[in-house]
Formats: sequence, structure tokens, C-alpha cells
Amino acid sequence: MRTAGIFFLLIFAVLTAPAIAMEVTVEVSSFKMDFLLQHSPENLLDSDTSTAWVGGGIGPGTGQWIDILFGVPVRVSELGIFNGHQAPGEFNNYRRIRSGRILYPDGSETQFWLRDEPGEQRIKCRGLPFKSLRIIIEDVFPKGEVTAKKKLAVSEIKFYLTLNAAPGGDARNDTADPSHIPAPPPLSPDKIVPEEIVTLLKEFYVRQTTLAHNYHELFAEDVRDRNDFRFEVFKEVQRQRGTFKILKTAQVNTTNLGFELIEHDGNFAQVRVFGAYRVKVADLDTNLEEDSVFVVSKEHDGWKIVELEGEEELF
Repeated sequence: MRTAGIFFLLIFAVLTAPAIAMEVTVEVSSFKMDFLLQHSPENLLDSDTSTAWVGGGIGPGTGQWIDILFGVPVRVSELGIFNGHQAPGEFNNYRRIRSGRILYPDGSETQFWLRDEPGEQRIKCRGLPFKSLRIIIEDVFPKGEVTAKKKLAVSEIKFYLTLNAAPGGDARNDTADPSHIPAPPPLSPDKIVPEEIVTLLKEFYVRQTTLAHNYHELFAEDVRDRNDFRFEVFKEVQRQRGTFKILKTAQVNTTNLGFELIEHDGNFAQVRVFGAYRVKVADLDTNLEEDSVFVVSKEHDGWKIVELEGEEELF
């Protein structure tokens, strides 16, 4: 199902320049049908956060997409998304975007992650001159509840434009970059994770990737045996594949991981880790996307991992 709406928007550029009016068309994979068409794609660009596009079809909304088509090529430096249905009292009645990607006409992409809260969240874009972009939803809040009737909603999308090319007219900025690092997750001051926990979880990705002998030390004592067994199975698989020694030499960069405090109750905390970490090993140099939830506890020797969302599938 493909539905569209055409708009003439007054869009302000990031650089100092007169405002410009431009034709923008929005198309969506589907929308929830009702008699008054309250959830149509037009709501995404009506400058009213009390209205929302609501996806149709069966399922929680993963795989849904939004196409933005401009009348002329424009440089979108940032995309503002008002996640979920932000009319008073409606936010928890609909699903919200958890993660997704922006697909550009040249085939390049920007991965993004959002917080589960109202208000505007900005995503840094490539800033190249394109006539269109597609937003693809990959995961949603809340997770689970597959059979629930809640539909995915987005209240508003805003565009932040740069009118001119980079100083000096560097042509390299107008070409696709296959090693483009996904946009860092947005941060929220009221959900800052204690630095000791951040250090623990960053170390998890380093030790897991490099098959470190002290990996087990990251876990609480009462779950250590279970994770030791799984990790030994994982290492044996790598030996059989002939990749064990190679992975031991991997370089892991966790700079682009974001950390969001979901819950903190005394000696226990629930933390969402999202973004991407970079792995260099042999001839491979790639960004691995991540969006997981950890439960950690404060032990006598510091914070330790108790549980990882989806750990049954980890090894």
C-alpha cells in the first residue's frame, strides 16, 4: 500500500539565507484507515504534534517506511522526529520508533536510534544534495507484545537544511562514503548512566569480540558459570572455523555506543546500549550495530552484568 500527500513548506536553512518555499511529498508504506482519516501521512508535515501518522497493516510496525520527496535537491543536515503520538494522553497508546535507518538515493545509509520519550529528537544526516530520502523502521517500543493492537505512530518530521556545499567546494563531500559511521545516539541528561557502568558495558564488547580469557569477570558470581559455558561453546565454534586466533587480535572501538538509563533501583540498574561499535580485524573494518538492554548489579567488587536481553541467542 502506497499513500502520499503533497505539501508546500516554508523551510529555514541552517545557514543565513532567506526562507525558501518548496514542494515536499510524503509517501508511506501504509496508514491506519478510519472514517475521518485521522492518521494519514499528511500529519507528518502539518507542524502540529497533536496529530500523527499511524501505520496500518498487521504487526508492530517494523518494516514500515516513510518516503520524503523534495521538488529540488536539498542538503538535509539533520532530521527532527517527534516519536510516537504526542497528543495529550496518547503517547503510551501507540508504539514508537526504537531504531531505524535513513536510505539515500545513492544507496548509502544512516543508522539511527531514538529514546522512548516525547519531544523532538534530531538525527544527523549526510548533508548531500538529494531529492529524496526513505526512513525505514527496524525496531519499536515497546518490545514484545506481538499480538497487541498498538500501532506505530510518528507525530511530526522536521528538516534542517544547509543551502551551500562545504567551504572550498570539496567534491568528496558529494560522494557516498562506504565507511560512513552511523549517527551517534541522542543523549538525554535525565537518563545518564553512571560512568562505572558505562566502562563495564564497553568492556563487554571488547572482551566478547576478542575472546578474552577474563570475559567471565564481567558477570555477577551467581550467573558466571552459565555464561562461562556459553562463552566456551562460542570459542570452540571459532576454533573450528579457523577464526579464533584472528579474533584475538581484533581492535574494538566503542566510541559510537550510547547508554541510556532505563531504571535504577539501589544496587540494580537496567541500561539500554545502542549505536554501533567498530571492529578492525585482518582485512575487515566494519561497524556493528547494537541495540540491547542489560541488567547490572553492584557487587562487593563493583558493577557486574546479571542479564542481557536475548542472551539465549547470543551464542
